[in-house]
Amino acid sequence: MPDLLLPEGFEELEDFLHEWGSAKDIAARYSVRQSLSYERLCAFYKTMVPQLEDVFAHLDRFPYPQLPPPEERLFTLALCLTEAAQAVEIFGEPGVPSAPPGHAVDIRMIAARNNEGPRVERNEY
Repeated sequence: MPDLLLPEGFEELEDFLHEWGSAKDIAARYSVRQSLSYERLCAFYKTMVPQLEDVFAHLDRFPYPQLPPPEERLFTLALCLTEAAQAVEIFGEPGVPSAPPGHAVDIRMIAARNNEGPRVERNEY
């Protein structure tokens, strides 16, 4: 039996792996969103959103972060939906309106102080 790209039942999402499959961190997902056409982002969004509940139900059956490769790829696509959703639901385009083309955002988790829990430090440039 050949190795599955995605778990059984999610084959419709395989068409998006070549664009989103290697986007393992926030910066990579952000970059992919800006590089795709709005039409392609909409296609991913319209394919992924109806399956999201099933995606989460499937992924909940596996311990994180020790996901089998097909589940890891599915998890990556679920994370990538956050970027596509911004383009479709908020911006209406791949980029951020009023931001210079090709800009980047660097988001880092930093250690908590005084047991306050982790906080996010955002550096935009």
